[in-house]
Amino acid sequence: MSCSEDIEGEWDEVMAVVKRAVDVVAEVSPRVGLVLKADIRPGWDGQLTAKVERVERLLEG
Repeated sequence: MSCSEDIEGEWDEVMAVVKRAVDVVAEVSPRVGLVLKADIRPGWDGQLTAKVERVERLLEG
């Protein structure tokens, strides 16, 4: 099974979500695989929403 989700936030908050997700899967599976990609850009936040908005504007135009 594979699942891909994007989350954005402060490091400790995001890592808490990752840990909880691993813990939940580990409850029902003998093995958990995790691939993590981070795009760390100080001073930039809200980019997941901003990207969706940019794409929507392009599609409207």
